Amino acid sequence: MTSDKHKVITALELLVKTCEAAKSSISNDPKSTEDPPPLSILHKDLLSLLSLVYGSVTKLALALKPPSPTHSACLVPLKELSDRIAAISHCINMFNASIHGATLVKEVNMVALDVVESMRTLASLYVEIEKFGERSRFGDEYLMRTGAVHSIIEIARSEDGLPNDNLTAVRRHWSKDTGGLEDGIRELGEMIEDARSEIGTSEDGWDELGIEPSKPLADQELEVAEKALIVLRLCSLLHQKVISDILSTPDSLLNTFLDGLAALSPALVSSSDELISTLDSPQDMDCVKTELLVLKGVIDGIQNHLSNLNNQTDSLTDLLRESSLNEVSVSTNCNPREKWFNGCFDQIAKAIQSVPEAANGHY
Repeated sequence: MTSDKHKVITALELLVKTCEAAKSSISNDPKSTEDPPPLSILHKDLLSLLSLVYGSVTKLALALKPPSPTHSACLVPLKELSDRIAAISHCINMFNASIHGATLVKEVNMVALDVVESMRTLASLYVEIEKFGERSRFGDEYLMRTGAVHSIIEIARSEDGLPNDNLTAVRRHWSKDTGGLEDGIRELGEMIEDARSEIGTSEDGWDELGIEPSKPLADQELEVAEKALIVLRLCSLLHQKVISDILSTPDSLLNTFLDGLAALSPALVSSSDELISTLDSPQDMDCVKTELLVLKGVIDGIQNHLSNLNNQTDSLTDLLRESSLNEVSVSTNCNPREKWFNGCFDQIAKAIQSVPEAANGHY
């Protein structure tokens, strides 16, 4: 073994250990209670470190390119990678959840852990290749793993990558869940349309695969499903307005408020999906009622959370003027933001109540 090759293996093993230490530090290090640097500085520093890692990984891949690696050219990028992975860990641990927001810190940690783990995997592969020398056995795997590091960093550096602040992080959480709510509404709507058209699922081919087709909705089950669809449409409308009005506002929102709101969107999607799952025939109204209560609990949580914003500057005046939701009743003793949301919450509560009422006398 040449001296340079031995040095490369030692440097690669050090890089693996550095990645393992960084992962442990990011995952377990309690965030400092001291005043951290401004968020804009931390954000800029982290992106700069990721760009440097990207460049060093590229240089390493070129230097170790088979069949004739240039070991002497590997030592500098390997030293750079060890230093920069350690620097990423240090930078991440200066983010403070109580100051910068727990949702943002979670997102930043996930990006950093992905980069560090992909780097550890790549370095471990290089150790195997250099120790055993069977380059043909590994083929282009080093290129795929190099590409994995590049891909994670490219996504983090993109416009939709690393969030700039906690508000952006929470808004993205809610925006990602929009599709899930819409999918559920579309699924239930199709179920209702099939029942209205008296189109069962026995002709959809599932029975040919040995899968028992679901039964078409009976008349009373159809009425329950239609009422539930109204509930879900109102919930989706509420979800959209939280994104467009609350989470897209230039107003300064407390991180405690934002972090509490972050958990409510996936809870809304989950409870909506569970409700939909109870509406297939034959319906069990006890199950339907249980999931309605869970959904109502989530809606109540959103309502209680938004009640903290009632005194903030109104940004819904234009929205209310253009709204087509004429059935939403509002109080004249509230500001426009509060009027709209109170009206929507009131309609959701009434819609939820109407679902079991549709089944009265049938079950």
